[in-house]
Amino acid sequence: MSELPRKARGRRNQFFAADGVDELISMVLELAADVSALRERQYILEQVLSANGIAAGEAIEAWEPTEADREALAAGRERMLSGLLRNLQAPRGTEVSEAAAAAEEEPRENAA
Repeated sequence: MSELPRKARGRRNQFFAADGVDELISMVLELAADVSALRERQYILEQVLSANGIAAGEAIEAWEPTEADREALAAGRERMLSGLLRNLQAPRGTEVSEAAAAAEEEPRENAA
């Protein structure tokens, strides 16, 4: 499957007159999309594990992260926040910054 380019070009659109509303809505919609995708994946994973005799709920509650796990989770949180906050990096009516365009090009990982 071919991928669409994820580069942001040109000026940001403005749909609401009040300052910050467009950026806030973009952030909320991005979070909602991520939460929805994660809920679906979690449900599917738990069903697959259960079908194979693994009690996922108990195993998740009993899991203790290693230092490597903590670092991977922290890196994932940082990527998520960077992507979410890119909406604030280039105010509407201005050219999209290189940093914001680069953040949109970063691949998302399934872990963390």
